[in-house]
Amino acid sequence: MKRTLLSVAVLVTLLTTSCSKTAMAPDQTQAVETSVLFGARSSANVVGLPSATLPANVKSYLDQNVSGYTLIKVEKMSQPGSTTYSGTKVTVLQNGAPVDYFFDTNGALTTRPAGPRGEVIVRLTAAQLPASVSSYLSQTYAGYQLVMAESMQINGTAQEYRVQILTNNQRVDVHFDGTGTFRDAHTAPGDLTTTHSVSYVSRDNLSSAIKTALSSTYAAYTYGWAEQHVHDGTTTYDVKLFSNNQPTVLHFDTNGSLVAPKGPVAGGPASGTAAGGPTAPVSGTMAGGPTPPASGTVAGGPATPKPGGPTPPASSTMTPGAPADHQLILDATKLPSAITAYLQTNFSGYTYLAADLHTPPTGTTNDYTIDIAVGQQLYKLRFSASGELIMAEARA
Repeated sequence: MKRTLLSVAVLVTLLTTSCSKTAMAPDQTQAVETSVLFGARSSANVVGLPSATLPANVKSYLDQNVSGYTLIKVEKMSQPGSTTYSGTKVTVLQNGAPVDYFFDTNGALTTRPAGPRGEVIVRLTAAQLPASVSSYLSQTYAGYQLVMAESMQINGTAQEYRVQILTNNQRVDVHFDGTGTFRDAHTAPGDLTTTHSVSYVSRDNLSSAIKTALSSTYAAYTYGWAEQHVHDGTTTYDVKLFSNNQPTVLHFDTNGSLVAPKGPVAGGPASGTAAGGPTAPVSGTMAGGPTPPASGTVAGGPATPKPGGPTPPASSTMTPGAPADHQLILDATKLPSAITAYLQTNFSGYTYLAADLHTPPTGTTNDYTIDIAVGQQLYKLRFSASGELIMAEARA
């Protein structure tokens, strides 16, 4: 999903079967937020991050106050382009739902940071909505279920209200101005009923048909790694290849035939984006790129590589070559020794997959976004050049 969507709709309460217009999940402080967008595709079987990725005082708080949590993301917070960190954002699975906690530099629980204009997002219960908002929803969407409600405030004054509802089995985002007057409404992307999980697959464990395709038609590519994606019970395999510093992802079904990608594009939200820079070249989809077929095998078989670099088939996604300030690293020995030491200490037995070296504007230091696997669990991590952990995420 696009970052713009996440910035608008990430502060939501997970919809349950008992959710109604007057009953939401327990209200939490502004320091905690839950995400339907992430939760709809989270896997209960995710292997969480090592506790060593947490600052000690943050771990102490979670251990004492969050029962039975699974740590799935840790990220140092800073303003774009700045290396001065203002605290830590932590995402855990709690009672089956992803929940975000914010901590200041001392490890004390704090509120979600204000936006660039000083805006603050405040989550609301149904009872806290203005009467005009509740009235409009009742009259326009009879029998709706409330998924989430929030207000965007500046200096304590509401500038707008954002409400997400479920009506006729469809999520709808409804926006109101600061007085509670209707502004607009549109269908919300995504489906709360979908499930998606991803796991690492070694090359040796790929099917014979996929191995044959890789060793023949795609011999000109450099092999990266493979992922098994299970989307609503349908299993596909995403194989990441590289050529001329340009990644391509092939999508295979269980029979080894090339197919259109199912569900989230490989390397989508779970893969992450380097803060303050373009999407890392080891993941993502190029806008305006090849259009996958509706289903089945690509007509006429996979595309034949052409001089100057292989041409990906229609049933693949690819990103442009790395921009000038990014460098793809497929050789683990080229990582700084401090990063290698951290990985060996905290992710014992890990398999190195790829890294993106990002060189920010003058005056800041390089950072590395790294994909690894431990067993079948995939992780994405970001480090400073000195080996300081900036972000760690367990892909679900």
